[in-house]
Amino acid sequence: MSYFLTRSEGDHFQTNIRAYPALYNIAAIYSFKPSGDIPFSNDGNQVSKEDAQRWAEALESALDDIPDQKAEPLPDKIKEIREKTETFDLGESDPETCVQFIKAIRTNPHASVLEVFSGAEGKKFVKDFIKFLKRGAYSTW
Repeated sequence: MSYFLTRSEGDHFQTNIRAYPALYNIAAIYSFKPSGDIPFSNDGNQVSKEDAQRWAEALESALDDIPDQKAEPLPDKIKEIREKTETFDLGESDPETCVQFIKAIRTNPHASVLEVFSGAEGKKFVKDFIKFLKRGAYSTW
């Protein structure tokens, strides 16, 4: 599952269901307080230019604290996520089942949310997201 973040000019950024909330959580740790709602759905809701800018600024503050060395997920966390997700039958149309499944797969498998983006590739992803945010308002799909 992913988020497709887009603007009318054809500018877009794609992220997965774990990375997008992790980027938000990191920004929140670094004092990001959006003035509006930040959508965590794929229904076209918009993030304002101002919130996108503030989000970018908070992530820039976090960059030095994201480890340069790639951090591996913790085995106990991986086991916990697997145990939570193995019991779900997504063939059901029960909305609560889907909500619980999404919560389970969003579980951070690292010791810290900063480690999600550790290493050169992870930091590049955060920097690319910052560049995207600085270009203004966008919609989530």
